[in-house]
Amino acid sequence: MLKKAMILTAVILVCLPLFDKTMVAEEYIVEQGDTLLKISDQFGTSPETIVNLNRLYSTRLEPGQYLELPDTYKVNDGETLYKISMKLGVSLSDLVLANPAISNPHWIYPGQVINVPINNEMHFMGDTSEKRIALTFDDGPEVTYTTQILEILREKDVKATFFVVGERVRKYPEQLRQMYQDGHAIGNHTWDHPHLPELKDQEFIENIQSAAEEIERVIGVKPTLFRPPYGEIKERRLEWLEKQGYQTIMWTADTKDWSEISAEEIVSKVMKEANPGVIVLQHNYHASGPFETVQALPRIIDELRTQGYEFVTVSELLN
Repeated sequence: MLKKAMILTAVILVCLPLFDKTMVAEEYIVEQGDTLLKISDQFGTSPETIVNLNRLYSTRLEPGQYLELPDTYKVNDGETLYKISMKLGVSLSDLVLANPAISNPHWIYPGQVINVPINNEMHFMGDTSEKRIALTFDDGPEVTYTTQILEILREKDVKATFFVVGERVRKYPEQLRQMYQDGHAIGNHTWDHPHLPELKDQEFIENIQSAAEEIERVIGVKPTLFRPPYGEIKERRLEWLEKQGYQTIMWTADTKDWSEISAEEIVSKVMKEANPGVIVLQHNYHASGPFETVQALPRIIDELRTQGYEFVTVSELLN
């Protein structure tokens, strides 16, 4: 009898969420002519929420593409956003940010459907409410391209974000100091640019910590941004990074400048992806062969400014 009761209890606990109709997950299949803005407006969310939830490396959508939409919650009688935030275990500010359609956060009504905030373990796109873009550079510092890129950014009065490699920081500390003194944001890009999924847990931790310590030794500040080499990392390690105070940063516009393409192609790739909140991936280190990021950078800045974009660091874009 006791065994039957235990089984019945287990079945009830498993099935109980099925009877809670206040929270619903939605899916969407992209149709011809759809854009991120069109879909986000349709479902009362934001483009960056859709991008980050689906981990999209591009702002361009293809017909037939599957998109997961944020979970939604149906407001009950007497509920306020504060009560809902407590019930869902999210902050009030995150709840308000997830629902741009709510003009007054103090006034909601029974039956209203609102979006449940997502936990952004990886950031592919930043705030899209303003026409701002973040330029990022990986794999340095060094003395050839880094110096030229810093000079261009200084002349154009642009702040960018550099994801630096620990062993190169040790070799070229003055270049890192110059980045920091010029007002650029500094992120951790590991000690020696390994393929992280191949590392054991302790190797992974030591690699990240070694880079962080070297960065802090040079500029006196511990980095809070992290980008995994090749954009690849095991899912369970994202939680460890978050506990260490890191935000894991990906991208929404890949210049593929490492592939030895021309400056014209680099500029074209950025302009095709240009949207508010976009994070642009570039490099300030290249081992050998053609590398035309330096030639492309002034044109990227000028053309985006002509379209009304402001350049900010990743930290500013996320905040």
